[in-house]
Formats: sequence, C-alpha cells, structure tokens
Amino acid sequence: MEFTFPFDNKIDLKAFLEDVKKCENEVFFESTEGDKLALQSALSQFILYSICNQPKLLTGAIVRCTCEHDRQLLAPYFKK
Repeated sequence: MEFTFPFDNKIDLKAFLEDVKKCENEVFFESTEGDKLALQSALSQFILYSICNQPKLLTGAIVRCTCEHDRQLLAPYFKK
C-alpha cells in the first residue's frame, strides 16, 4: 500500500529528514515533472534543501512512502 502527502515547504525540514532516516522503507520526494528523490540518501537530502529555496519547484510535489509505520512517523509533518 502506498501513502502520499502533499509536500509543504513550511515543515521543519531538518526534523522531517531525521525522521525519514527512521523509516523502515524508502521515502520519496516526487515533483510534478516526474523527478524522484530517495530521501534516505544524503545526496537527495542535499538536493531537497536546494529545491526548498525555490518554492516554484515545490508546487504539486508529494512525499510517498509504502508502509504504515512510515506513514505514522511522517503524517504529523503534513497535517493541516
């Protein structure tokens, strides 16, 4: 089962990425252009930090995970 969250640039990115490292499975950042970043990778995290400085690139982006444990861990970052 897959879970998706709309990416919000207003989250605490450092805390979010620390929790991503605690996830059991891979967590992806996906742009509307089809780009995917595996967020457990240090290089992908660096790229995400760079993208966050360009809000236009975040429009419509999502975070995708595939396990209930990971969904529960990440859900607090995306509640409105």
